[in-house]
Amino acid sequence: MEREDVKLQMRLTSVNEIGFKMSTDSLNEDLSDNDIKILFSNNVKPEVDKDTITLSFGVRYNVESKTVLECVYKYVFEVKDLSQFVAFNADKSFTVKHIMPHLLSVAVGTMRGILLVKTAGTPLYKYPLPMIDVNNLNNMLSAK
Repeated sequence: MEREDVKLQMRLTSVNEIGFKMSTDSLNEDLSDNDIKILFSNNVKPEVDKDTITLSFGVRYNVESKTVLECVYKYVFEVKDLSQFVAFNADKSFTVKHIMPHLLSVAVGTMRGILLVKTAGTPLYKYPLPMIDVNNLNNMLSAK
């Protein structure tokens, strides 16, 4: 597939917490990487007339199928000429082209820093978000 030459000009304009829950009482210090299952969620809302796109991005840590951490933040981006990156379909759905990996990269990196601060002093502090291939994450989230 041939890739179009895309000129991207965007900036992050705000980050706001939607929700944060953590319950680490049942966790002990000998927790390992294999004990934690990390799940992601997202919701995208483009406002083409305002050149803004909002990404609600969440992460959940499960240990033995019990949720021990759930964190969701809203990221608002300003994207110059956003209309070139959003295609609206007849069924009122839309497709975001080219920019989702960039948006997810910012969201994941920011979330990693947030979780480092929020989990300080708990057994989860040793388990920040791992390095993530945002293209694979985008494909996984899009498939949902």
